[in-house]
Amino acid sequence: MEWQYDRIENLNMLLSAYLPDRIRKAIMGIKDYYLKDLEEIRIRSGLPLMGVFSGNDYFISEGGGLSHNSQSALTVAPKEINSLFLLLCEQSVYAYQDDIIRGFITLKGGHRAGICGTVVYEGDRIKAIKDISSVNIRFSRQVKGCAKDVFQHLIRNRQDIYNTLILSPPRCGKTTILRDLCRLISQGLGNDRFRGLRTAVIDERSELAASFRGVPQNDLGPRTDVLDGCRKSQGIEMMLRGMAPQVIIVDELGAKEDADAIRMAWNAGVRIIATAHAFGPEDFRRRLGIGQLAGKDGFERIVLLGMDNGKRWAKVMDANGNEYSALAESYRMSDGFCRVHGYGNEDVFEAGRETACAGKTNRNSS
Repeated sequence: MEWQYDRIENLNMLLSAYLPDRIRKAIMGIKDYYLKDLEEIRIRSGLPLMGVFSGNDYFISEGGGLSHNSQSALTVAPKEINSLFLLLCEQSVYAYQDDIIRGFITLKGGHRAGICGTVVYEGDRIKAIKDISSVNIRFSRQVKGCAKDVFQHLIRNRQDIYNTLILSPPRCGKTTILRDLCRLISQGLGNDRFRGLRTAVIDERSELAASFRGVPQNDLGPRTDVLDGCRKSQGIEMMLRGMAPQVIIVDELGAKEDADAIRMAWNAGVRIIATAHAFGPEDFRRRLGIGQLAGKDGFERIVLLGMDNGKRWAKVMDANGNEYSALAESYRMSDGFCRVHGYGNEDVFEAGRETACAGKTNRNSS
């Protein structure tokens, strides 16, 4: 499919720009059939080279072969980690120091390199990370249209949407869905059913817009303003005061301060689209501080995401747990997401408990 070939081409450009020769040749030796599913490259000093393919870990040999056996993999040399780190920083560690102390560097194209090493403190503040020992390159992939079916159930009327919470275990596509919802909300549907709304994004971890030198690398729509690298609680207040948004979008709720800021936005009449790590609504409601946001007078729509045998699925519910079963389709979409369908809440929760992003989930008989 065209997007897969574009992805491989972009991947090769990124590898050529940043990776040391041996590692680059190993990655480029992977067959395209597997390379299109590459999500991360984990590069650890003195340890086997590893890739994550559709959520599954494989060790990578010098010739690009994939295996569960670490003995067959290319072993990364310490000097290769040092070379990689300098390439990621464009030979200027000082220029990237603000990014480094946050634990990652955002690359052109929206890709991200997570960093591990020795943390240096100055009082209570992280001053630097030195002696880099691990780098995790996560490949950005904007999948336009993947949230279209979900979005149909989030529209209140042509000029309004429901406050929506997206829940899933890690690595099930929350950020990908959220990014596409932002684009759809901002641009509208091109018909009289829904007009675009002024949208504000608080991109605390630089994943939604993936701004590179102030320029968003992802398409979040024509009516979207982005506050990059800002804490959600502070960013929501700043956007309310300065940008007069109709919708605010945030990723990965967690702190009590996030909940207070969201209530502030609701009191100002602004809609919220947010995500959180959880195995289901009940799991989220048990979270201290933010759990009550899914209760009475809280989020009006809940979207559950998961993965079954390598295929991602989604379902939409109202605040009372009533499921929209009209979208009960099971075939695989070209973008990698299964169309919206229904799983029982208990099945979702138990599957999430057993494994982070896969599980034994059964279709409802209805």
